[in-house]
Amino acid sequence: MEQFHDGHHVWLRSRANGLYLCADDDRSGVSLQQDRASAHAAWAVHILHFNGGDVLMLHSAANGRYLAAYRAEGSWNVERRDLNRLPSLTFSWYALGSRYGDDVLLRHFKSMFFLRALFRRDRISNSGGVGLCAMDRGTTTMQWVVEAIPPRESVPTLPDPLSPSSLSGVYRVWYVRANPDGIICPNNWRLFLFYGRSVRNLSALLAIELGIRRPSDAILCVRAGFFGRLTPLVTNLPHNNMLLNLDIVVITAGTSVFVHMLKYLKLVQCLQASQ
Repeated sequence: MEQFHDGHHVWLRSRANGLYLCADDDRSGVSLQQDRASAHAAWAVHILHFNGGDVLMLHSAANGRYLAAYRAEGSWNVERRDLNRLPSLTFSWYALGSRYGDDVLLRHFKSMFFLRALFRRDRISNSGGVGLCAMDRGTTTMQWVVEAIPPRESVPTLPDPLSPSSLSGVYRVWYVRANPDGIICPNNWRLFLFYGRSVRNLSALLAIELGIRRPSDAILCVRAGFFGRLTPLVTNLPHNNMLLNLDIVVITAGTSVFVHMLKYLKLVQCLQASQ
């Protein structure tokens, strides 16, 4: 577990095929991709101290949802989910040393299986899948290279507004403005419907709703579940064909928590510039 530090960010590269563990563009999928220069390839470390030990949890830098494994129809599936209960073995992992240098094995607490890269690599899309394996067979498919992500000095800008043809889906956005100390008042949550996927448009609308003069004076943070850590929203919302809920905490300029979130955004700029 020494390669995972609470609040830091990492890339996870498969020793078997050299691809990176990534959050898909949809709401829940996980896959292996060649390109690490994206928030979808970065994972934030969340260490939970429980029963005298440490539990590893990982949430996506793209939308804050947590890496999880669950059983359905007789098999174990790996995907991203909201963290609504703690402790929860569905989201809990433990990093074990492997027989290959500093590589790690990621063992799922609930199933006791290992996170595994599906060995077959799609030559056309340069992508692959992930799953769980019941036991450590000493193969590279279960070995992961942990690469720390350093921050940069510059802060990224939000993606350009999407064209009207890209506007799809409806989100039920619950939003709240954090106080200068980053504390959220449960009674201050408000609701509106947002049509489309553009994070830049969403930022502009929330600035109007909250009376913020410039959208750049606010950072939108998504909260993936009641116990999910805040994650700055820097990518467009996933495609969807149904009404989905989205919890947004707005952090405003001039507060200490705003400075903390700027550090996170500088890390995302590193992702966009790295390859």
